[in-house]
Amino acid sequence: MSPRGRLYLAMLAGWVTLTLTLTSIPNPEFGPSFPGADKIAHFGFYGVMGFLFVLWRRETGNGAVVAVVWAAIFAALLGAVDEFHQQWIPGRSMDLLDWVADFAGGTAGGFCSVVAASMIPFLLTPKNPPSSRAITD
Repeated sequence: MSPRGRLYLAMLAGWVTLTLTLTSIPNPEFGPSFPGADKIAHFGFYGVMGFLFVLWRRETGNGAVVAVVWAAIFAALLGAVDEFHQQWIPGRSMDLLDWVADFAGGTAGGFCSVVAASMIPFLLTPKNPPSSRAITD
């Protein structure tokens, strides 16, 4: 795995850890309190996760479509585990719509990663980096 791939994997692991830590806090009383605010938070957190997941998988050689599909699967599975474990956290509950927001956010984040990498090429290591002039001359 490339150094950039290891960096993206570390960032993904850190983001997953932060997400699971925040969803394990009992009786949360932070953030905005309008209807649907928690769905936006789920979508956003899992969106970042999908974005990082796709960058990591593309650095390991997966194509864009395969990476996005795996990001969607990852978001769906992790979101399900997260929602299931919340039923034992005081002040939290297992909610199907939260899981839908997790899945949608992870998938959308994956798509955004593909678009971002096409617009900002340095996000991915070039497949055939240009050779040094000193070697070719």
